[in-house]
Amino acid sequence: MKSKVALIIFISTLTIMVEGFCFAGEVYDAKVSDVSDREYEQAVINLIDNAKESIVVGMYYITTKVDTNNPVKLLLNDLVEAEDRGVEVRLYINTKLPDMSCDELKAEDEFRVLKDAGCELYFIPPGRRLHDKLVIVDKRYLLEGSANWSVSALKNNFESVTLIESPELAKDKIDRLETIYKIQSKKHSIKERSPLYLSSIAKDLEIKNILVTNKKYFPKMLTVHDRRAMDLYLILLAYSQKLEKNNFFLNLEDVGLGLGMPESWDNEAVRRQVIRSLRTLKHGYHLIKVEFNHDADARVEILPVKGESFIIKTNIIDSYNKDVPQRLKSLLLIKAFLEKEGKDLNSVSQKELVRRFHISERTLDKVLAEIGKQQQ
Repeated sequence: MKSKVALIIFISTLTIMVEGFCFAGEVYDAKVSDVSDREYEQAVINLIDNAKESIVVGMYYITTKVDTNNPVKLLLNDLVEAEDRGVEVRLYINTKLPDMSCDELKAEDEFRVLKDAGCELYFIPPGRRLHDKLVIVDKRYLLEGSANWSVSALKNNFESVTLIESPELAKDKIDRLETIYKIQSKKHSIKERSPLYLSSIAKDLEIKNILVTNKKYFPKMLTVHDRRAMDLYLILLAYSQKLEKNNFFLNLEDVGLGLGMPESWDNEAVRRQVIRSLRTLKHGYHLIKVEFNHDADARVEILPVKGESFIIKTNIIDSYNKDVPQRLKSLLLIKAFLEKEGKDLNSVSQKELVRRFHISERTLDKVLAEIGKQQQ
């Protein structure tokens, strides 16, 4: 009896799982046929040559600098001919390629010919990769699979491709490409960058004592030369205090420039470095929580740190000023901490500074010398 009950439960669970897999997304009525490998090229040609209203292409890679008899060149010529006979031709083209910049790709002769013929070309900004290999004809027929428009794909590779007849699916796929282009273009539109400096956020910054006195926080950042993580945390802390809330969205590009990253870097390079530092603060120091979106923003939560606080002027420790090394910034924080206690930095012995703030004697000697030069 127990075995029968167990069998029924197993079958019921399996049925639920299968139904979940089968109906995880939209279901379309469609006629489907396989046009893989060497059948793909002829299938594309037939569709393009017989197109009556529209052709939409979403493609990761299209071979350029091609010879006259190259199969890719022939497909591109077919698109020009379709446009000439009144068919609306649109191409959504990926620009995030390892061997060519976006500007170089746009300048290729093949795309100039298409554009001159009246074809609409939509180059997806290189922030994210468009990995489609998709051709849609007359808002009804779709060719979708693994095949790029390259010589190797058309003539040599084993490529899995399916021909689908489904107006509903064709509409949704076209809508998807249009949406991707609009969103990515909006994200990468030219805008004035606004570096998020400490001094642009607040004149005074409240810092918990434990961040300076506990060796797992700022002292550790100094020891492992983690300047960027320290600077980023100070910016996050100041931004949180300005907003008067611990949970907020952060523009990664603006904060990256506020950390002193070169303005010549592209947005993706800046975001990548900021993301790395945010993860360091999350996993290495447990000072924040962070969730990354698919665009330039991240949602950051400043985790609570217990204990008393002290105040420091942000202009003396601002991250954009590279003339202030991390060790000097750390001692300036210690100086502000001691002033809260009514002590002067010069009145405290080096032995006590080493003991209380977990700073090495060698580093302390260097930074005291730097402060002495500033005071001269």
